[in-house]
Amino acid sequence: MSKCKYCNSSNYGSGCPNSPTKKHEHNDDEKACEYCSSRNYGSGCPYSPTKKHRHGSGSNKCRWCGSTNIGSGCPYSPTKKHEK
Repeated sequence: MSKCKYCNSSNYGSGCPNSPTKKHEHNDDEKACEYCSSRNYGSGCPYSPTKKHRHGSGSNKCRWCGSTNIGSGCPYSPTKKHEK
């Protein structure tokens, strides 16, 4: 089971006492959004500061869009760069 990187809780959303954003972040699953556990990419995350899904690290895919590309061109990343 995935755990918040700041408090080791299995909860998602608000309520993390140790996170700078006070939201739980689970960055150990590359197949799911670290803020809400959705399998989607792009807009629609209710807990992300950017309101966009960002998956956990650990694969050769961009955390924001799922692409295997590197460098610029990510449509969802705040920096428009692919992040692995």
